[in-house]
Amino acid sequence: MYRFSTVMIRALFALLVAGCATVSTRVVPLDPALKFAPTQRVEILLEKPRRPYTRIALLESRGVAGGGEAELLEDAREKAQALGADAIIRLEVEKTIQPPITIYDPPYSPFFYGPSFHRYPYFYPPYYGEYRVIGGGTLYTLKALAIKYGMETDDRK
Repeated sequence: MYRFSTVMIRALFALLVAGCATVSTRVVPLDPALKFAPTQRVEILLEKPRRPYTRIALLESRGVAGGGEAELLEDAREKAQALGADAIIRLEVEKTIQPPITIYDPPYSPFFYGPSFHRYPYFYPPYYGEYRVIGGGTLYTLKALAIKYGMETDDRK
């Protein structure tokens, strides 16, 4: 019987959680010369504010099939905190439908006798054959603008 220590269990859990990242956010600074200290709180705005602000960066967050807009906003908020932004303005959310994909997987074919045939156990019943369908879903892409309050700009139209 295997005995796992708490350190090993925590390490395995950390690897599992790190491997489950479902959102990726790209940051494009608009003026690399502007540097701000990280902030503690970032607002999420659905329209441009009336008070003066400076545009810091464009953020583009992409999710995976089955994810929602809330995950995208939260990841964009974390990136904006690191930039020193006071708020992010949600510009648009694109919705893309990804259809299911049929893949060819020859090791599961009853007629495949290659080198991997003897290494791997046969996981699927023979009636599934060598073709499998991987489900699709809805993918969301969020485009947002990170801003800093208090600095005067002329694009508040």
